Amino acid sequence: MSSRTDETVKKALPWVTLVIMVIAIYLVFSPASAIYGPGGVPLGDSFRIFYFHVPLAWIAYLAFFVTAASSFMYLRTRALKWDAFASSSAEIGVIFCGLVLITGPIWAKDAWGVWWAWDPQLTTALILWLSYAAYLMVRSAVPEQERRARLAAVFGIVAFIGVPLSHLSVRIWATLHPAVVRGGQIEGYPVYVLLFNILAFTLLYAYLFSTKVDIERMSEEVRQGLS
Repeated sequence: MSSRTDETVKKALPWVTLVIMVIAIYLVFSPASAIYGPGGVPLGDSFRIFYFHVPLAWIAYLAFFVTAASSFMYLRTRALKWDAFASSSAEIGVIFCGLVLITGPIWAKDAWGVWWAWDPQLTTALILWLSYAAYLMVRSAVPEQERRARLAAVFGIVAFIGVPLSHLSVRIWATLHPAVVRGGQIEGYPVYVLLFNILAFTLLYAYLFSTKVDIERMSEEVRQGLS
C-alpha cells in the first residue's frame, strides 16, 4: 500500500467507522431484531445487549491475538515496532474485555436473577482480563525498553492461553449461558444484525489500534529527540 493510499484510508476510517456504528446501533433497537427463546417466546429488550456483548468479546479475543502474534514477532525479530503493536492492542483488549465483564452481568441479572453467578465463561473472561491487566502492569514496572519489551512479549504469549479457555469454557464445563447463544439458536434477521455489529466493532478496533500505534510512534520520536 502506497503512503498516499495509506493516508487516505486513515482519514476515511474514523468516518466510515462512525457511520457503520450508527447504523449498527439503529439495527440493534429496531423491532425486527428482537431475540426469541425456545417455543418462540420473546426474551425481552434486555437481551438486546447480546448484540454488544458478543462483538465486545470478539474484539477482546482479536486484540489479544494481535498482542500474542506481535509479541512472537518481537521475540523473533527484536524490532520495536512489534512491541508497539503488542502493547497498543493489549490496551484496547483490556478495555473491551472490561466491557464484556460489564455487559455480561447486566445480561445475567435479567437471565439468571443475579449479577454474578460465577458462570464459567464470565469467570474465564475475568481471568483473561486480569492476565492482560497484569501484562500492562509488567510493562509499566520495567523502565528499560528492551528488557520491558522482552518480558512483556513472553507474558503476552502465555496470557493468550486464556482466550481459547474462555471461548471453549461453555463446552468444557456446565454453563448458565442462555441456550440462544450456547446452542446457536438465533436465526434470520438477528443473525445479520449480530454480524453487522461485529463488523462495526471490528472497524472500531482498527481505528483505535491505528491511532494508538501512531501515538506510540510519536512518543518514541519525542523520546529519541530528547535523548
